[in-house]
Amino acid sequence: MSSSNNSKNTFSAGWILPMTALVLLMFFVLSIQTEAQSKKELQRQRDELNEKIELTKKLIRESEKQQTSTTRQVQMLNEQLAYREQLLGNLNEDIDEITVEIGTKNENIGELQQQVDAMKDEYGSMIYNAYRHRNSYDKLMYIFASADFHQAFKRFKMVQRYAEARKKQTMLIAGTQQEIKSTVDELERNKQEKEVLADKKAKEKDRMAADRELKQKKLTDLKKEEEKLRDQQKKQKTDRDKLTSKIQEVIAEEISKENERKEAERRKNSASGVTASTSATSGSASKAAIALAPETVLINADFEKNKGVLPWPVSAGVITSRFGKHAHPTLEQVIVNNNGVDFTAEKNSTALAVFAGTVTSVFNIPGAGQNVIITHGSYKTVYSGLSDVSVKQGDKVTTRQKLGTIMYDGEGYSLHFEVWKVGSESGSAQNPEFWIKKR
Repeated sequence: MSSSNNSKNTFSAGWILPMTALVLLMFFVLSIQTEAQSKKELQRQRDELNEKIELTKKLIRESEKQQTSTTRQVQMLNEQLAYREQLLGNLNEDIDEITVEIGTKNENIGELQQQVDAMKDEYGSMIYNAYRHRNSYDKLMYIFASADFHQAFKRFKMVQRYAEARKKQTMLIAGTQQEIKSTVDELERNKQEKEVLADKKAKEKDRMAADRELKQKKLTDLKKEEEKLRDQQKKQKTDRDKLTSKIQEVIAEEISKENERKEAERRKNSASGVTASTSATSGSASKAAIALAPETVLINADFEKNKGVLPWPVSAGVITSRFGKHAHPTLEQVIVNNNGVDFTAEKNSTALAVFAGTVTSVFNIPGAGQNVIITHGSYKTVYSGLSDVSVKQGDKVTTRQKLGTIMYDGEGYSLHFEVWKVGSESGSAQNPEFWIKKR
């Protein structure tokens, strides 16, 4: 019976090792799938950043054909450097992940080799036991020596399973050895990929250094034209002040008309015998102006749920001036207060509506081009700096509908874009970058 116990122990151990190896192999497969998804996402991000950099370089080249150095070129170089910083971060992240992968694969190879060694030892024990019970007579004696039929049947099935286990053990050893080879091959590819990424990283650092040098050169050139730049800045501020005044004028006019409509509605209800409490409620609603109009509430909800995913007002471009107060890129002690963002685009680019709405106003600012205001409930979007427009006041527009051609402003083709929210008494400028989709 001792030989029976040895066979059972050998058989049980022979199954434990294959199951451990199988779990390990499944882990490797899942790990490889996760790595592939991560690499794919990092590559997608790199492709997008490279596209942005190429567009910026193209816009700078176009601008240089018009003038030697401009403030806009410096702004675009700033954006280009920011893109390169993101690209370097992306490359570093990929290199770090590959480094971890290399370490993990080295550990996996060691674990797999241990599994192979253990399975070979187990297989040796199987062969030894098979040698001890090598002829059919011994196997039959082992079965016939059973105490009863039930035990004989169990021994017969165990002998069968033992033979199958030996066969499976042989296949698993071969499979695990193949997995080691595949992992070693993958490890070599990881190392080569890491070398390629390291080379890209080094080149990107060189390009960043070149961009910084070019930026410094342009800043030096612009210092010589400081008086001209200050005149340009004063004119831009004057034009933007006119634009803000016009926007506030349009908003005030709309609020006034809405309050008049509410007041007329209140008087009508009062004359019809509406109770005092209802009348008082109507009077209170009139003070709330546009924001409380039922149709406006619906539009607001639709507009607000798209916050952060609205399309850009240009099909392709670079943000060259951001929202809020910030230092002028080239003039010392000059603070720029931007109620929106400025997009520099290619020649013949068009302005696009970021959301469906109604054209509230179309007007011209001499020297600063045509301007379009679109109303979306109690929100408004403003498109400034157009050489011509293709819409008129009262038109219903759809998302991404063309509004007009972006004009050349002396430094490039630039669209000024604003988002306003209208309250009960006035309007407030919003940061457009919180509303449009990030690129």
